[in-house]
Amino acid sequence: MALGVLSREGIERALREYDDLGRDAFLSKYGFGRATAYALMVDGREYDPKAIAGVAYGFDHPDEGTLKNTQFNGGLQLRAAYRPAGFDVILRTNPGDSVIQTLLEKFMAEYHDARAGSFSGSHPVMTTLRSLEERIGQSGPLLARPHVKVKGSVGLGNWAAAPWIALLDGRVTTSTQSGVYPVLLFREDMSGVYVTVAQGTQELKKLGRDHMLTQLELTASRVRSLASGELSGRSFVADNAISLGPGNLARDYAASIIVHKFYARESVPEDAEILRDLDAVLDLSDSVIDRFHYPDDERTTVSSLSEIATAFRQAVDSSGLRVRSGHGDLVVALLAALVTKPFVILAGMSGSGKTQLALRLGEWFGSGPNGRRFLPVAVRPDWTGPEALFGYEDALRPPLNGRAAWFVPDTLRFLLSAVEEPDMPHLLLLDEMNLAHVERYFSDFLSGFESRDAVLPNLAMGPDGEWRLKSTAERLIALPRNVFVVGTVNVDETTYQFSPKVLDRATTFEVRTATQDLSDEVVRPSAVPSAEVAHLRGMVELVRDDTWQVRSARRPAVSAALRDLHHRLTETDDEFGHRVFYEALRYAAALEHLGVAERDQILDHIVLLKVLPKIHGSRRRAEPVLKALAAFANAPDGDPNRSTIEPSTAALPLSAAKLRRMLRSAEINQFVSFTD
Repeated sequence: MALGVLSREGIERALREYDDLGRDAFLSKYGFGRATAYALMVDGREYDPKAIAGVAYGFDHPDEGTLKNTQFNGGLQLRAAYRPAGFDVILRTNPGDSVIQTLLEKFMAEYHDARAGSFSGSHPVMTTLRSLEERIGQSGPLLARPHVKVKGSVGLGNWAAAPWIALLDGRVTTSTQSGVYPVLLFREDMSGVYVTVAQGTQELKKLGRDHMLTQLELTASRVRSLASGELSGRSFVADNAISLGPGNLARDYAASIIVHKFYARESVPEDAEILRDLDAVLDLSDSVIDRFHYPDDERTTVSSLSEIATAFRQAVDSSGLRVRSGHGDLVVALLAALVTKPFVILAGMSGSGKTQLALRLGEWFGSGPNGRRFLPVAVRPDWTGPEALFGYEDALRPPLNGRAAWFVPDTLRFLLSAVEEPDMPHLLLLDEMNLAHVERYFSDFLSGFESRDAVLPNLAMGPDGEWRLKSTAERLIALPRNVFVVGTVNVDETTYQFSPKVLDRATTFEVRTATQDLSDEVVRPSAVPSAEVAHLRGMVELVRDDTWQVRSARRPAVSAALRDLHHRLTETDDEFGHRVFYEALRYAAALEHLGVAERDQILDHIVLLKVLPKIHGSRRRAEPVLKALAAFANAPDGDPNRSTIEPSTAALPLSAAKLRRMLRSAEINQFVSFTD
């Protein structure tokens, strides 16, 4: 959320309340922690700038109230909010500290000697580099920007001519191969280090050096126009006239520079000066993100979900794929499900169009610097473990410096490429997902997907074309949250049943072909053009935001009905847990923004997609809960014992129709499953 400009009156009211209550009481009242990186200076006294800003915003906008700590960013946004009113936010530093200064001097001395010998991952300079990464990462400018990570490199297999320490903003890039980012660049002869804002060159270089140089200069010109007086006041120079060394890589690095400042060896300043310089280049990086990556006309909020759905619906219709609209519109329901939780299962008979819809979505996601943002994978019956998705260390491939090479399947390459482009969606399509035991090959992925723990091998391709771990200290990373997973399911004698563990963690659709859908004008669906960047970013932002559903107007009515349903299901020991309830409320909010406004219509989708898929088993076990659900589908507020089903008159017609089929299947087969 943008903080905007604060009024002097609002700031002064917040300051008075701060003084009256005292620091701890003020922070406790409004839910803010103590500021550690920045301070608002007023008459020689330090105040917590983010807390004062949030409260001042509430005074300026009484209809909206105080902003919470999580609703706006610090750093550059805080300064921009305070300065028009005559206030300033400063970086907190401790004069006399010299830890980073000493480590930089030590690194240059050690690296000069290291390059005289063979490459070794155990050389003392590696310890110094890790210490620099850690110390910079724990400094005020970085603590205030948790999305920025510190990453250093001295080469892979050979000593780099010009080592570096980059500050990578995960909203834009996690790699130095592309994007704009602050980076410390060391001269080849270790006579000094530059603090810079630079650009990734590897992706640009793929189209030729001339193209790369042209694009670097165009970007540099745009970024320099955003530079504040703070940079020039701190002796930064806005050009690329630096000297790293005679090597080709050093030459490319130099060409990528936007602004720079030089520290000569044995004259590196104290930590306070270094941190203020880092804060200044990070401010410029923040400005780049705000201006070029999230311009005002491309900022996406929950309300933009309707625009996303409209655009995708138009793309699907133009492809010739026939998907019914109205209540139960699969396009609307699918997008709502994906932004609720990006794991969806499409079940149905062969040829019903489920894979075609997933293909259109993948095409709509377009391509990025690493290729298509869509990977269709045919699940094989011999997938018996997570290696099918995550690869494995391959003893038959050549090791390097004690690090084993990996066999990397297409799925792992795709997931690692999604890490490199975190603000754009990537679709992994697992076709015929149940041709193998899903729990055997998918359990690690599903666990990481749910817990957000690190499960993905942290690999990079080396100069020999082999994949190896980037760091033995960080062997695994979390699955990127911009990955959407769609699994398709056919149910016949060659496939396996899904366990409740999987179905409980997915949104499961049954894709059927109605008689009225069989048209003489049917054509083979064609590819669709890629979506606008704003629509794609909007989907990722919604997935990452764990709280947007609280703004739903229908939330109280839906949650009350779900609690009633939960109570009914306890009678047969089939109640749902916190996960289903939370995801149901997110799904309800998404549907509301897509024009599904009636409570019963929302409940119809929730029961059909989040409750019914888990019901399976013998007739004796399943029939009582199916009848309880049938009564709810007939009338959520009516008689809980009236289980006679008539979809045309039921309050939840989609659920009622499915329940009637499931009850019929239980009667005929003495067993029932949602995916039958």
